[in-house]
Amino acid sequence: MEIVKNMEGTTLKVQLIGRLDTNTSPALDESLGQESGFTDVDFDFEKLDYLSSAGIRLLFACRKKLGGAEHVVVRNANEVIREIFRVTGFERQITLK
Repeated sequence: MEIVKNMEGTTLKVQLIGRLDTNTSPALDESLGQESGFTDVDFDFEKLDYLSSAGIRLLFACRKKLGGAEHVVVRNANEVIREIFRVTGFERQITLK
């Protein structure tokens, strides 16, 4: 998985390319931990092919750390990932755009 990050004000913009799964979620967790000063995370999933439960756990931890659904945005998720969010109920735990 490739991670592209940039800070815009207090929002950390994160583009993920590839797969977010058991093997790659630790790298994303470490990458997010290296950043400071952000109050919101905006994930771009346009080029994310796959999301596992490990990835969902990481997103949930991010939401919990930042204080609520309004602080974690997921954009451009494909239909399969949107269905995963719907089935798991996670679509109510983040802001899905």
